[in-house]
Amino acid sequence: MTPLRVALIAEDYYPQLGGVPEHVHHLARELDALGHHATIVTSHMRMNGDVDPPHVRRVGTSLVIYANGGVARITVGWRLTARLEALFRKERFDIVHVHGGLNPTLGIVAPRAAVRAGIPVVATFHTWFPRSIALRILRRPFQRLLDRHAATIAVSSAAQEAMARYLTAPWEVIPNGVDTTFFRPGLGRASGRFEQRPPQLLWLGRIEPRNDLGTVLAAMPSILERHPAAKLTVVGDGPWRARMERAARRGGLGPSVHFAGYANGDRPDYYRGADVYVCPTKRASFGVTLLEAMACGTPLVVSDIPAFRDVAGQSHAMFVPPGDADAWARAVNALIDDTDRRGTMAQEGRRIAERHAWPLVAQRVLAVYRRVTG
Repeated sequence: MTPLRVALIAEDYYPQLGGVPEHVHHLARELDALGHHATIVTSHMRMNGDVDPPHVRRVGTSLVIYANGGVARITVGWRLTARLEALFRKERFDIVHVHGGLNPTLGIVAPRAAVRAGIPVVATFHTWFPRSIALRILRRPFQRLLDRHAATIAVSSAAQEAMARYLTAPWEVIPNGVDTTFFRPGLGRASGRFEQRPPQLLWLGRIEPRNDLGTVLAAMPSILERHPAAKLTVVGDGPWRARMERAARRGGLGPSVHFAGYANGDRPDYYRGADVYVCPTKRASFGVTLLEAMACGTPLVVSDIPAFRDVAGQSHAMFVPPGDADAWARAVNALIDDTDRRGTMAQEGRRIAERHAWPLVAQRVLAVYRRVTG
């Protein structure tokens, strides 16, 4: 097979953490391992103090905005379309793969630049939303732009259905992947055994409203009433961290809640050290952290939203209504008490994660590239 030169376009990328940066990073790595050449095209971020590797190009400046219940990024700068077109021509890409299809800014200007350069566009849609005023108002121009895409991918059926309310395309679902060698169980967890110790709970993510740490903090008094030695570790950072730390202090949670801050390379240790991973997110298109936890053999209590049911399946997690602190406390207490169920979840979750291993997911994406390039 002839090696392909692929541009992976990402509004969000390292040092910003999240599902899209993880997806793009691992897809690039897998494509390179298969003998192709992947270049990540993103924007300059103020938090970016490190030197980028050679396969990363930055165009424009990234700004943080509040959107869809959390923080998001847009890229600003002069003549972005022309600058991207020049880059695409210079690097002689065979494919331009946009992550965050039709999202401002790169999700719009990058496809335009690719069309001008005569390069086929593949777009992956990573978001879910109940409704979109922007898509309703701009449906016609967005549909014209989407019609020029060579392929349209959604990371879940929930993400596909959100877009399909407004736009027509030959959608196909290719899920996010997980690095099953990096995220793996500890020795006891691999066999479904759990230590006899105070219950360890884990919340991991960006601290912002849609990830709803507040509901878990509100549930903690009831959890502590049944399990006084339980500990909640909060891993992550974000603009609402100080507010959540104040809420924990006001609630008298004190030593029962530990804010560990930003983490990247040591995330598997946090998953492996937890008896239960709690994910009360209210809005999601997929659930990368669920895959990471399952790959480490960590049982799940998660929000009952369509994307999470797509990932974890009906019986491999406990699903709880979003925002209901009493229901969250009951679910967490029940799972702490049920060692057998946690052991079953650990083993079944690992099997689900293995079906999402990055080498398998990358082959599905590569099949799309081969199809659109003939």
